[in-house]
Amino acid sequence: MKEPEVPANESDRQAALDQLRILDTPPEARFDRLTRMAARLLDVPIALISLIDRDRQWFKSCVGLDVSETPRSISFCGHAILIGQPLLVEDASTDERFRDNPLVTGAPNIRFYAGTPLHSADGYALGTLCVIDRIPRKLSKEDLQCLRDIADCIEEQISARELAIHYREQELQKQNESLIMLKQLADLVPGGLYQFRLFPDGRMSFPFSSKGIERTFGVTPAQARDNAAALFEMVEPEDYTAVVDSIKESSQHLSTWSIQFRIRQPEGRIRWIEGHSTPQKLSDGSIIWHGYLEDIDEKKRALLGLEESEQQLRRLFELAPSGIILADYHTGEIINVNASMLKSTGYSKEEFLNLGYRQLLAPDHLSKQAEVLEQLQQRGYFGPLEQEVVDRYGNSYPAIVHAMLILDSAGRKLLWVLLEDISERKKIERMKNQFVSTVSHELRTPLTSITGAIGLLAGGATGMLPQKAQDMMDIAQRNAKQLARLIDDLLDIEKLVTGKLNISMHRQPLLPLLEQAVSENQAYGIQRAITVHLAPDTPKTEIFVDGQRLLQGLNNLISNAIKFSPDKGRVDVSAQQQILEGSPTVTISVKDSGEGVPEAFRSSIFQRFAQADSSDTRSQGGTGLGLAITRELITIMGGEVGFESLPGQGATFWIRLPVSVNGKP
Repeated sequence: MKEPEVPANESDRQAALDQLRILDTPPEARFDRLTRMAARLLDVPIALISLIDRDRQWFKSCVGLDVSETPRSISFCGHAILIGQPLLVEDASTDERFRDNPLVTGAPNIRFYAGTPLHSADGYALGTLCVIDRIPRKLSKEDLQCLRDIADCIEEQISARELAIHYREQELQKQNESLIMLKQLADLVPGGLYQFRLFPDGRMSFPFSSKGIERTFGVTPAQARDNAAALFEMVEPEDYTAVVDSIKESSQHLSTWSIQFRIRQPEGRIRWIEGHSTPQKLSDGSIIWHGYLEDIDEKKRALLGLEESEQQLRRLFELAPSGIILADYHTGEIINVNASMLKSTGYSKEEFLNLGYRQLLAPDHLSKQAEVLEQLQQRGYFGPLEQEVVDRYGNSYPAIVHAMLILDSAGRKLLWVLLEDISERKKIERMKNQFVSTVSHELRTPLTSITGAIGLLAGGATGMLPQKAQDMMDIAQRNAKQLARLIDDLLDIEKLVTGKLNISMHRQPLLPLLEQAVSENQAYGIQRAITVHLAPDTPKTEIFVDGQRLLQGLNNLISNAIKFSPDKGRVDVSAQQQILEGSPTVTISVKDSGEGVPEAFRSSIFQRFAQADSSDTRSQGGTGLGLAITRELITIMGGEVGFESLPGQGATFWIRLPVSVNGKP
């Protein structure tokens, strides 16, 4: 047996592998899918993603092998990373390098091995994608190319994993720095910073209070958080009504809260306090004020503290990773801008302060101005809103924009605008879509051949098969058809996203389409003794649709209803004609007998790849694309899609379409 040599660049290669932090990590579905694909396409019992560590080869993903690592000294992959090209061993028992290797003479009894190197982004050979068989065999050029293609996909996943870790660590570091700075800022401010929350039922709390609150009131942050009444009890009785009324007025108008009042400290001393805060309406109807309380008995020290506070805020403003703009609400004049905004747009500060807001927005985004102004007037803030921002050179980049309306000391309305550059996020999303499209197209051609061959064998084209073999062929045929449907879903969603899906609209009767959809899904329901019923009172109306695409949407809804109904359950399909906003419409409903849609899943149910149970052990299959495709198809055809669901009472998904009147859509 010949032990693999150590590469000349071993220290650099090992450093590149260590930097990925992938060794000894749990299995990941994205890698396991690719090893399963390699084993299936090359028809081998064993497929591995092997990474060569200092004294071992460790398997990030493995199919057909129960161990997670073996010694490097007996590894085939240790040889493969040395040659920079696929290593092919057709019969290890006759190969001088491997015939007495314990992996050959004993379990797993390797005879055939083919491994192609996996490289880091810097070009270092990290390990291999390898396939193994217990009998001698050969690989064609097409097989070797298939192995390389899958290896390329694995390298992309390794790079994507490294990129995700990098950005996550960057973000955590920025968040930690911001939290430390904010805590330092809060503790240095004279008086006390706080958040005061008023719930719709009248309950009150201080979710946050700084050390200054404790110094002034003698109440710790924990006490203030659990019992807001402790602070209100310290308010001088003569001032209590004015304090309560000012809070009520601020909550009604979402106006800045500002008041001076007296408190009686535990030792009996009375001191004047000045308070200012800005209210924010939360989604649950409660209001939270962000502000500060100041002991103005020591005005001079308070003023010095405010100057220090302003300096800390300036540092926070300048060091913020997102772009920040302060502008006059009425005139649109830009008053200040931070370094991040200047960096992302390429302007100098002097140039930026002379800009108008229209110069920063792409022309097609100026139409959102009315919507933004309405939100500011009603709520005092807007966002998140995606906008295209134009830089100094006329190039645009996508950004998520938030803004809040405030009043300065002179009562002037100002606008804080926060812009987060999402170019990288968009780039990653495009890469993901391109990857899904490419993989789907690459799988479709060989899968069509496989499905056809299985169909011929199952249909007796080569003669009658033994019953056991016939049963296995039937299973293979069903699974191949299911995989073809999944690939079709991936291709459909890609076409919908890019606007390349052909839609052929025609006027046609509704009833035959519903009957066909029910008929096509009966066989699926029979597998679990679930019956699919079409209501007998279906209106004999005509609709203007692409019949095949409507059937695709209906099949998605009906198959989902069967999937999530219990055994021996029932799925009801019905249609009802009605007049909505003066126009005749028909609503097609599909009702299951399952547990209903989980509350946490409802807001994302029509998103791509959405699954109520997204774990690797979920009981129901599917890509999570069916509902997304259905909504896109029906929207293109001028309709709507929605659902109604109560816990434990099943779910009803509906499609609403306009009725064709006098031959017109």
